[in-house]
Amino acid sequence: MDARIDTDVAIIGGGPAGSATAITCAARGLRVHLFEHATFAGAGFADDRPGETLHPGVEPVLAQLGVADDLDAVVGARHDGIWIDWGGVRRFQSFGSDANGPWRGFQVSRAAFDTMLLDRARALGATIVQPCRALGLRFEGERVTGILTEIGELSARFVVDATGRSHWIARRLQINQPARSPRLIARYGYARGSCPRRDAAPALVGDRNGWVWTARVGPSLYQWIRVTAIDERPDAAWLPDELGGLEPLGPSRGADVTWRIADRVTSSGWFMVGDAAAVLDPTSSHGVLKAMLSGIAAAHLIDGVIAGTLPPTSAAATYQSWLNGWFANDAAHLSAFYRDIGMRGFGAPASSERTMTTEQS
Repeated sequence: MDARIDTDVAIIGGGPAGSATAITCAARGLRVHLFEHATFAGAGFADDRPGETLHPGVEPVLAQLGVADDLDAVVGARHDGIWIDWGGVRRFQSFGSDANGPWRGFQVSRAAFDTMLLDRARALGATIVQPCRALGLRFEGERVTGILTEIGELSARFVVDATGRSHWIARRLQINQPARSPRLIARYGYARGSCPRRDAAPALVGDRNGWVWTARVGPSLYQWIRVTAIDERPDAAWLPDELGGLEPLGPSRGADVTWRIADRVTSSGWFMVGDAAAVLDPTSSHGVLKAMLSGIAAAHLIDGVIAGTLPPTSAAATYQSWLNGWFANDAAHLSAFYRDIGMRGFGAPASSERTMTTEQS
């Protein structure tokens, strides 16, 4: 590969947001280079990335991206809904149904899911460079015009940050991403064995200290996620009560999932997509879906600017408004959920009944 490469779109990060951007741009005839520092080694369950529970509503988006027929190969379990115990009230919430029968969610391996999307981008002509790190931004005046990578300098009409919670562009351009919630810490882990009560459907149990999610993610394999306002750092053998007796697979891992949205998510020559732009905790119910939709939206706007049919200022305003809108809406709903269980920092408990659908993000 030449030390200097010209391309239409340079994408940093190969998760769902970056891959959706690459797929959509490549499908519209744009030249795309995507750089991902990880190898997704193993592409199985209980790998370096937590498993994901995808709501059935993700299927039309995956069909739009051209990977619907490949989904079965990355699915470890399916279910008709989830058990919810929110503030002591227990109920089963189904995903719904139609004339063809119940809608069923998907429990996927994130590494395998990400690999599936990257393979689709590659098949459409995108150049995937993996593993390779992006090192810095390239400028002409105040406009971002490319990136510096481990293999050389890349000039691009647009740079897309899809690095998730690394917030690659925000850190380099010193863009503020203030906390929009009390500090929230997610820890997760895996266990092997048998827990029949979780085989049919995941469970979400919330109390004033936070919530715990448990789900079967593959044959004899279960995942747990715990979100609290403090980093409890359970020991390596800790498991939720209902998974007690199973064999823990390695130590738990953790992440800061405090709600944040960047003051600017796009400007001259760049876009942020997925968690690079806005972070909500996993209760937000559609993290992977929103990540992919943000990539698709950014790709369409980039294509419009490059084609000369959309002024850059209009593209930036449209994207910023859309992200601000969905973030505010989701944050309002999440605040209500946390108030219902009396979690500190979200206001007084609410009295009205609400429903909730969950997909881990």
